[in-house]
Amino acid sequence: MASPNLEGLSINDEGEEDGFCFDADDGGKEAVDLRWCLIGRFLCDRAIHVRSMKARLGDLWRPVKGVTIKEAKDGLFLFHFAHNLDMEAAIKGGPWTFDSYLLILERVRLGVHIENIPLFHVDFLVQIHNLLTGLMMEKVGRTMANFIGSFVEYDKNNNTSFWRQYMRLRVRIDVRQPLKQQTRVKNKGGKWCIVKFKYEKLSLFCFVCGILGHSENKCEIRFSMEEDDGSRGWSNDLRADLRRSGGGSSSKWLKE
Repeated sequence: MASPNLEGLSINDEGEEDGFCFDADDGGKEAVDLRWCLIGRFLCDRAIHVRSMKARLGDLWRPVKGVTIKEAKDGLFLFHFAHNLDMEAAIKGGPWTFDSYLLILERVRLGVHIENIPLFHVDFLVQIHNLLTGLMMEKVGRTMANFIGSFVEYDKNNNTSFWRQYMRLRVRIDVRQPLKQQTRVKNKGGKWCIVKFKYEKLSLFCFVCGILGHSENKCEIRFSMEEDDGSRGWSNDLRADLRRSGGGSSSKWLKE
């Protein structure tokens, strides 16, 4: 009888710590290249229709080399892109939604279990309205962004028109915190103004508490009120440039 091939397998000598050591198979192919993977979840309290979601995101992202979407565990999805450029486009083009629910995405980190990757932050494009003349500059934008959340990027392409109506910033926002609506700003001349924030691609949020992911009908703060007088601290005035398009149950951009 032929001896089994144990090449690459090492059993520790007696006296050493018990265990096994395997040499990686360099000739094998990695099932999933984690460098081109994102992990994500939808900010909702119910199950979503996975097949429709996959088709919708495929049509939105339109990755040149395709994308594979799999449910890693309940409510947690792995997005495996076939090319880095497609992945970067998906990251920079967000935020993304399905059925009005926000998708929270993060890069997969090598050596970290996917369930241990925190999924609480989303990059939004935020418009800063009503700024006084002379304040349309990146220095001011950074301060505004860090008040709203965390500064990511100043949109210099928004500077092409002399009569700009607003400043545009990419801001990283904690979905567990209420959305910021406005603040006061003073110029060098001592004049104050109230600047207002509008969020592009803003998904479902609560008019009672200002937090993303639920409506006022599901708001715990509203349910804790002795009496709801109907007053609301937030409104749809926070929305900017909301566009919607249809989708099907399959997509040519998906790889199965």
